[in-house]
Amino acid sequence: MHPNLMDRRRAATLVAALAAVNLLYAVGIIWHEYAVPAMGGVARNDLPFPDFAAFWAAGVMTLEGTPALAYDLAAHKATQASGLGFEFSGLMPWLYPPYFQLLMTPFAAVPLWVGMAAWIAVTLALYLWVCWRILSDPVALLGALAAAPTAIILVNGQTGFLIGGLLGLLLLNLDRRPVRAGIALGLLSIKPQLALALPFALMAAGRWRVLIAASLTLLVSAILAWAVLGAATWIAFFGSITQSADLLSGVTERWDMYGNLYGWERYAGVDFLPAILIHGALALAILGATVAAWRSPRLSPDIKAALLCFAAAAVAPRILNYDLHILVIGVLFQLRHALAHHFYPGEQLLLAAVALAAFVSVLFARGVTGFLAPALFVSCWFGHGRSSRASGPGNDASVDPQAPARLGAQPLARAGR
Repeated sequence: MHPNLMDRRRAATLVAALAAVNLLYAVGIIWHEYAVPAMGGVARNDLPFPDFAAFWAAGVMTLEGTPALAYDLAAHKATQASGLGFEFSGLMPWLYPPYFQLLMTPFAAVPLWVGMAAWIAVTLALYLWVCWRILSDPVALLGALAAAPTAIILVNGQTGFLIGGLLGLLLLNLDRRPVRAGIALGLLSIKPQLALALPFALMAAGRWRVLIAASLTLLVSAILAWAVLGAATWIAFFGSITQSADLLSGVTERWDMYGNLYGWERYAGVDFLPAILIHGALALAILGATVAAWRSPRLSPDIKAALLCFAAAAVAPRILNYDLHILVIGVLFQLRHALAHHFYPGEQLLLAAVALAAFVSVLFARGVTGFLAPALFVSCWFGHGRSSRASGPGNDASVDPQAPARLGAQPLARAGR
């Protein structure tokens, strides 16, 4: 069997099928989880609710002049219930930094469901625009949209599109616009656990302007939030950090929704201490390999970008399935590099298999997504030597910041070169 069977026609068929199933899955979940229970006489406090309700409630509290109460579990839950129109069991606390609360405030100026639709539309537009800048090919863009976590975000209104878009902007702007890259990195601090690997790689590569811009972005955001929301909001936020720690070690967490090795271990019944130690060992190994890659002057920037995306997901102590669009960003960089040089034998089939595995594991057989990031990291590492064989330092096509449009315009999945 030829190792490169994923030509453009098969790639288009695969991603179109995944996109269709994704959309149908999202519509089905919305109908089954929201509409049918509401019409079928289910007790109102048993009705499901989207994660965006927590975002909306934090914004409402800002508009009402009580932003610090967003970190008060009872008050925050009551505001969520007022927006949903019913009481609910369970808990969706607000654990984000205050400057993210500022960002959510405009979306709270309208009813909850309208705000959720606007939030999804804005962040999806950012994500797709960034994907197009990386690889300007309709099939690649459809593949980015067909990624399994898309259906989850369409249902719960989470932050995956925003995080993926910001990570892509960081990597796209490293060379010519380091300040913009730093701003994107600073904004990624709304979920700092997903950015743990990034500063180490940037320091290894000597990207000090990016790191300084990120630090200034974080400082300005913090000062702005303090000026608008008050010191009490920051005090409340720091007081909520223990809740985040409880989520990581607690027994009530949804381990089947995790996207890293630690979550899979907990899902399989491993206790906290051995699970976090095993995850830490893997994280250190991947982080070390990533730093070595970013220190190499002969390695393609696209391969470095892809490895960093995969490392960010693998290293994170807490990453859920709706955060996994950062893997899509990495795959697009890996594809862009392969199109500039060649696919190594079996690479196309491997990426297709990972896409199918992600689709099945995220949507249907939860609990095995923890292997996706390490698998992609290894698959990318196998092809890292292509750039040094194909060209010397400074001659790699993917170094060109204008390369996305040209490379993406080439036929996707040129096999066997």
